[in-house]
Amino acid sequence: MIYTFFDCVLDLDRRTLVRNEVAQHIEPQVFDLLVFLVQAEGRTVTKDEIIAQIWGGRAISDDAITSRIKSARKAIGDDGRSQRFIRTLPKIGYRFDGQVDAPFGSLPQPAPFAASEPDDLKVAKSAPEIGYVTDRKGRSIGYAVQGDGPLVIIPPFWVTASDLWHDHPDIQEFFLTLGKGLRVIRYDRPGSGLSRDAQQNQTLEDEVALLEDIVATFGAERFSLLAISAAGPVAIRYAVAHPATIDRICFYGAYGSGKDLAPPESQAMLLTLIRQHWGVGSRALADIFVPSADADARRRFAAQQRAAADPEQAAAMLELSWTIDAKTEASNVQAPTLVLHRQEDHAVPVDHGQWLARSIPAARLQLLPGDAHAPWFGPLDVALQANSFLIG
Repeated sequence: MIYTFFDCVLDLDRRTLVRNEVAQHIEPQVFDLLVFLVQAEGRTVTKDEIIAQIWGGRAISDDAITSRIKSARKAIGDDGRSQRFIRTLPKIGYRFDGQVDAPFGSLPQPAPFAASEPDDLKVAKSAPEIGYVTDRKGRSIGYAVQGDGPLVIIPPFWVTASDLWHDHPDIQEFFLTLGKGLRVIRYDRPGSGLSRDAQQNQTLEDEVALLEDIVATFGAERFSLLAISAAGPVAIRYAVAHPATIDRICFYGAYGSGKDLAPPESQAMLLTLIRQHWGVGSRALADIFVPSADADARRRFAAQQRAAADPEQAAAMLELSWTIDAKTEASNVQAPTLVLHRQEDHAVPVDHGQWLARSIPAARLQLLPGDAHAPWFGPLDVALQANSFLIG
């Protein structure tokens, strides 16, 4: 569960607080107090409530509460004079006044399934199975697997967090729609999400080798690929090296070479922004990836990125996305291929999708309206088109 407010990210599962992209030292009791105040959602909590929640009802002094409040304020960049977030109401209690983005783990869940729903839909709507595999480098790689049917593997395409994403309504609905009648496996890139502690990949060869290890772990003899964005070169390289294993490939917002995406000076500026100011950098990426989304949605998208990776990890993955290149191999892809691309995509312009469709012999192109690069924003056309093609 993640809460974001101002320049802070409060991660309940990892019990960490990050402010201005810097991890803050915070004592366990102070962390618990901060979480309690944030979860009160603007309600004033009394000292008695704090004592019951944090100290289990034991007798403690007012000074102890005041000391923990002071430490909580310091950790989030507040102070007793301005009280931007934690407000003291004399003789009453304390109230958290910061604007908090909705936490991933407490978002509204789908309504309970009706008894008349078919069994396959019940399976599709269940939460994904979360697990780990060990790759050839000995790294622990987190994955999510969901549904039943022909196998589809989704290589990672940016910073991802499979343990958090299934709780977000838009993302959940995207994967439920995409995965109806399919068994979908997605895994987190080393350095992000469930794979956050794994040493990051440096080359396209590393990315392909990891996909090979995922395939071997699940004993997949034949499957399809959904290649989103930076997973495009990975899918091309893998399909050319292992043609007998691939049923179909669906590309979305993808490209053959990351070197063609942006001028070097633009890349350098964005990488510097991410490394030095991840809060601002994540918002800049949100403006590129989902430019027409409302302010709330862009803020949430930025928070998702910050929750999935730290600034150095995010910058390194973006840098890798700009260097991988399988352009010369695209003409050797043999599998039936569908290329989906939004016409006004700002992150990966539509001409990249058009190039893929021209270069892969068995490909057809389906252009979609809109400018969102993230596939779950806007209508479910990406999920519906991809599902229809991949299910055969």
